[in-house]
Amino acid sequence: MSILILIMRILFIAHRVPYPPNKGEKIRALWQLRELSRNNKVDLFCFCDDPEDKKHAPRLQEYCDRLYVEDLPFLSSRVRALQALLTGKPFSIEFFRSSTMAQQINTALHSNSYDRIFVYSSSMAQYVQSARGLSRILDLVDIDSDKWRQYAEKSAWPLSWLWRREAQRLGTYEGRLVKDFALTLVCTEAEANLLRPKSPAGNIEVLQNFLDVNYYDPRSFVPPEAIRKLQPYVVFSGSMDYRPNVDAAVFFCKEVFPFIRKMMPNLRVVIAGRNPHSAVTDLQSDSAIHVTGNVADMRPYIWGASAAVVPMRIARGVQNKILEALASGTPVVSTSMASHALPSGARSLLRVADTPPAIAEAIVDLINKTTNKTSQALRTAFRLYVESLDLNSKLQRIVADPIASSTAAECVAEESDLRTVCVTSNENS
Repeated sequence: MSILILIMRILFIAHRVPYPPNKGEKIRALWQLRELSRNNKVDLFCFCDDPEDKKHAPRLQEYCDRLYVEDLPFLSSRVRALQALLTGKPFSIEFFRSSTMAQQINTALHSNSYDRIFVYSSSMAQYVQSARGLSRILDLVDIDSDKWRQYAEKSAWPLSWLWRREAQRLGTYEGRLVKDFALTLVCTEAEANLLRPKSPAGNIEVLQNFLDVNYYDPRSFVPPEAIRKLQPYVVFSGSMDYRPNVDAAVFFCKEVFPFIRKMMPNLRVVIAGRNPHSAVTDLQSDSAIHVTGNVADMRPYIWGASAAVVPMRIARGVQNKILEALASGTPVVSTSMASHALPSGARSLLRVADTPPAIAEAIVDLINKTTNKTSQALRTAFRLYVESLDLNSKLQRIVADPIASSTAAECVAEESDLRTVCVTSNENS
């Protein structure tokens, strides 16, 4: 049997440096970059809005033929976003507009024979709008326009007006992108169902979030002194300058935790994540609440927890914090807002509750019932779920598929730009 291996040159464009993998958007982008670079040549162009991220950017060289990282200035990016109010454009897109980045990408497009363009996030699609002769794939991950709609519902005027306006403009823009790109990816079927009405003729496919389950295996973990001093505790993890996480942390500590205290007076709350907002650090006025700030490795805080809580009231897409806890064998209590995007195979592994008393009761019940045996069973069930997705193969197929549907099935490399290798193997081996 003949197996066709396509060695392509891919232009990968991302709105932020996908390293270190300390938040959901970076974890997904880094996985895609790493996996696509296994059998292809990849050039990465991205922005950097965090000096710490720039220190780590050279680590990406092992996956890239070429790496271009451009600073995203704090002031000018926000000025451009404000100017979008006058131009009628989504300010999410204008925030990432740069003539320098446009010039760098245009030069790369003219000097290299790319077989694929892979765009990570709607904000970067503006840089390849003229490259219509190439197969372009867009990963929206989740539907940002709906996130702004949720912001509007949770905000008072004038912010409610501003966020609603952005939701409408960005939603229209997302619909146009789906129509223009060969393929658009989202991370859940729920996101796909939101997107399809915006562009019924578009090609939309679901690519779930990848997680390395081996990386989160806690079997050799011995809690350090700093973790032991905090135990027993429940953990809420994530970037703590991100509005949905800030809202969830405040909601949990002020409205849910008082109910838990009545049942488990010694239980603490650990909020673990980078750049905590003042509303989060202020929660530490309660001595039973600990805010870590930036941590080099989130896993010890997840492994040392009696349970993980995901009390989101604003959410889009899959919450990686749920997947990380499940892979660790740490029981999870989530709101329906955070869990609804999960496929049933993952959703069945956690508890879902929405009111403060119900969330508190679910947490206490899980903690009381969890043993080493049930933690191992949870890890095993989650591992089987992840393996069933076979996401590495799915990503490779998605990127190669436009070729497979044309003349590549005949393996005629000289008729295209593709660098193609044909490998022959014994069918019965």
